[in-house]
Amino acid sequence: MTSIARKHPICNWLLMPPHEQRRALDKVLDFRDKSADPMASGIPPAAIQWFYSEELPRLCLRPDVRLQVEARIQELLGQAATIESEFSPQQLTLQRRLDELTLQVDILIEALG
Repeated sequence: MTSIARKHPICNWLLMPPHEQRRALDKVLDFRDKSADPMASGIPPAAIQWFYSEELPRLCLRPDVRLQVEARIQELLGQAATIESEFSPQQLTLQRRLDELTLQVDILIEALG
């Protein structure tokens, strides 16, 4: 008997078996319980960090998850292309220059320590 897939508590586009979804939810709740701010709402930043640094790389070793991540990448690239097509050429040039300046500032700030 096949169980119904459930959405991951951090990335709702990622479908998982119920027992894995519950394990991930327990981890998120653990981060919530350990939070210094008892009045905080939403997903704890530590849980998001854990998901992207540990959970998602581990899950991506599985072919089913890898397919979902690849599909999500394509979806995001499609959304970005749609938005980019709405910019005028001058806006794109200005945005690229802004991105270059921001990168230079980030590099210099990192160099300062």
